[in-house]
Amino acid sequence: MKRRTTLLLSAGLALTTFAQDVQKCCGTTSSTFLLGSTSYARHTQCLYAPDELEGAVEGYIVRLYYRYGNSGITLGNTLGDVTIKLGQTTATAFSGVEFLTGLETVLETASVSIAPGASGDWFSIDLTTPFEFDPTRSLVVDISFETSENTTFGTMSTSGNTGRKIMSEFTGTTSGESWDTLQDLGFDLSLTGMSERALIDAVLYPNPTSARVDLVWSEPLVTNATLTIHDASGRLVHTAQLGAGNIRTAMDLADLSSGMYCVQLRDGSGLLFAQRLARE
Repeated sequence: MKRRTTLLLSAGLALTTFAQDVQKCCGTTSSTFLLGSTSYARHTQCLYAPDELEGAVEGYIVRLYYRYGNSGITLGNTLGDVTIKLGQTTATAFSGVEFLTGLETVLETASVSIAPGASGDWFSIDLTTPFEFDPTRSLVVDISFETSENTTFGTMSTSGNTGRKIMSEFTGTTSGESWDTLQDLGFDLSLTGMSERALIDAVLYPNPTSARVDLVWSEPLVTNATLTIHDASGRLVHTAQLGAGNIRTAMDLADLSSGMYCVQLRDGSGLLFAQRLARE
């Protein structure tokens, strides 16, 4: 069952020109399918080879960016029952029209709303689960949705990329059609240096939350650790010290505004835990 969260990209945020950490840029054609059409793009996979991603370094992907195209952008769009998965491969193109499997789910939400914007500007989609990225391997971005309020909503792409995109009008099928338009893409990287003592079987719940949230893990902390919460802009909004031996902690987010946050736990060895948290 999908987690019933709702992600909203505000008008002010969406109209900002972002300087994301990594990007594949910049096409000049507008495709109306990646985040709009229910006729042939409810499920898509795009593959980006390492040499196409400017600024790529090792890290964790926490946010994706796409560029407004030339159609339907003054209306924005709202997608329903959205799932985004990421994966990596040594291949630099799809071998056929079969969707790749075994990808990691980084966002599963009831809806994603994209505010109206200007052609060529970037808008972002925050992920709830960071994805460990290896810059030496190709990145596969898998997007599926069930409904779209604006089926003509366009995003910028570059044509002539045979074998780099697979699309289907159905979300449950194992194969689709091959298209040569590859979407402009950006993403933010953070959370490098995961410790060898990373928490095992850690659970952050409820997520999303309206106030209280609990973080529970299976093995006691070896040393003292610091818990931090940052908002979507990177501002520190909460910090707490946890003693050695702890296996859980609770956080009260009642005073925080609605939005996406990043919860991290670190000790002297490095990063022990990191996950996106939605505050309703």
